[in-house]
Amino acid sequence: MKAILFGLLIAMTLANFSGTDVEELTQDEFKLKVQDQKSFWVIVEYSQLNQEQRTQAALAAEALKGMINVGAVQSGESTTLRVYSNGQAIEYPGEWEAQEIVNFAFDKIRDFAFKRVGKVPKKQGEKTPEPQIDESDVIVLTDDNLDETILNSKDAWFVEFYAPWCGHCKKLAPEWAKLATSLKGEIKVAKIDASVEGSKAKSKYKVEGFPTIRFFGAGEKVDGDYESFDGARDYNTLLSYARETNRKLKPLFFEQLVNQQQFTDNCLKSTGLCILLFVPHIYDCDQECRDAYLNTYKETVKPLKSKPMIHFWSQAGDQYELEEQFGLSGAGYPSVLALSPKKQLFSKMRGSLTSTNVDRFLNNLLNGKEQVSRFSSVVPIEEIKN
Repeated sequence: MKAILFGLLIAMTLANFSGTDVEELTQDEFKLKVQDQKSFWVIVEYSQLNQEQRTQAALAAEALKGMINVGAVQSGESTTLRVYSNGQAIEYPGEWEAQEIVNFAFDKIRDFAFKRVGKVPKKQGEKTPEPQIDESDVIVLTDDNLDETILNSKDAWFVEFYAPWCGHCKKLAPEWAKLATSLKGEIKVAKIDASVEGSKAKSKYKVEGFPTIRFFGAGEKVDGDYESFDGARDYNTLLSYARETNRKLKPLFFEQLVNQQQFTDNCLKSTGLCILLFVPHIYDCDQECRDAYLNTYKETVKPLKSKPMIHFWSQAGDQYELEEQFGLSGAGYPSVLALSPKKQLFSKMRGSLTSTNVDRFLNNLLNGKEQVSRFSSVVPIEEIKN
């Protein structure tokens, strides 16, 4: 007698879904809520449940909460699970595993939804045709030309190391193509198949999975000098990262002023500031003296390399007409001149060439706190042959 009571107690306990997200229904409630309605239900129909079936049904109900109704009703049949919509029932054929039950429920609710709008649902396993992607702006690199192309280039490069069979790479493809178009003329966007056997790119650039994305900054490059991208692979995140990293890694532009073309391309066409450092003539200040001035200036402006300004230096007298135009001739060297070609404004630094004075002058210019004057045009630049 005790054994019978114990068995009944276990059966009742296992059949009880209290404390779970499974709604227990009477036969009348089952007919009213499920069979006579258009709503979608996952129903456990049971005479007896074992513990594993109860657990997996409860887990599935928890996962589907707020999206799909999950209920249970006693029946005289063996335990089974069905999905209902419009009174129609489809029996679940799989294992009693929560994940599989959830997948089955979503597949069927999708089929029912398509039928309501008169569409034929896609057959299971049928693939959606991949959209056409315009990758014309994505540069295709190979093992043979990767190093030569990137390391010998002064441009910034954003490179995807991919595998043709990689699902994540296929998902990235339209985002990468869109990115390449947006960054055209600003940052070169490329891709390379690093899945081929013996790929030098894979080993050299430590590609351990696909896709792997590396950023190579503008300017002179050396082996191993790159940034790794580990963020979300959507267009907006990639675009923001590329521009911010390019700004961060932007090399300092500090060149000797030697001809008109150089000045036109980098200064007159610039929308930012053009800063010119004039150092004493080599006869008045030997190479060691000159290098000291140049190094002081260069180290001072390095932290400002991401700001909208480029830097030139010139020996006193080499650009005599330019110095005359802006009142530098005979004023003493070194001296610093700032030009804003777009606004046609200029300013001269007051004081000696020290880190403090240069830093203050440039920051004041950037913040609109420095005294400026207007000019209409710049005299031609003399060609200097070193």
